[in-house]
Amino acid sequence: MRINGDDQLSDFLKNVILKLDFLGELKLTRQFVDNMKRIVSNDFPDFETQDQLSLEVMIKVDESEKTTKEKRSKAYRFSDTTTNNSLTLERDAIIFDMKKYNGYKDFRKIIQKVIQTVETENPSAKLSRTGLRYINQLIIDEGNPFDWNEFVKEPLTSSLEFIENRNELSRLMGIIELNRSDYFIRFQYGWYNSEFPNPIAKKEFALDYDCYSKNEIDISEVLSQIDTYHTAIKDLFEYSKEIGLQSIIED
Repeated sequence: MRINGDDQLSDFLKNVILKLDFLGELKLTRQFVDNMKRIVSNDFPDFETQDQLSLEVMIKVDESEKTTKEKRSKAYRFSDTTTNNSLTLERDAIIFDMKKYNGYKDFRKIIQKVIQTVETENPSAKLSRTGLRYINQLIIDEGNPFDWNEFVKEPLTSSLEFIENRNELSRLMGIIELNRSDYFIRFQYGWYNSEFPNPIAKKEFALDYDCYSKNEIDISEVLSQIDTYHTAIKDLFEYSKEIGLQSIIED
């Protein structure tokens, strides 16, 4: 898992997702979108406009009447077909979806360019939620699919002892939720099984870390918050692994 510019790269990191939800709508003018295309062209050379439809439900205080209103809007997707990485601008959100990840140092540069561009057009923008997620899928070519003692900490696999007939098992995931001082961590781990609902046959293990906060912050504070999440995820990943996994990463 490469979550720092100087860290070792692991093929186990399958997806990095950053979602920024805004309080209110962004000004997505034609000039702004064109400027964003220019700014991110090296990282996301492909562009498309998407139509979005959302439903707003209005309920009176006494719940005697409910009305539904359709709301149409445009979303703008910047992508790279060679990496499957994408950046999506919605009227009230920005979503980075990175399938090929070259380290946090490079990723942060991309985020910074996008945030600065948004801030120029929307200087008073505030965020209602910020979330950073790293999804690792550990895949070993051979060996017992239930034996992970050399690779991940034993408490992450101990629930397997509850299963009497492992030939019947098709998925076994655990969840740990942590409340930090100003953010939350949702850590999912276990046998996700890419061939679900078939019984587990491959040696695969998921380590999925999601840091998020619902605190309202100014757009100028976003990078600092993302740095905090990145460090928290990096520390938790280091704490999750055993020496066998470290040896694979170094190779």
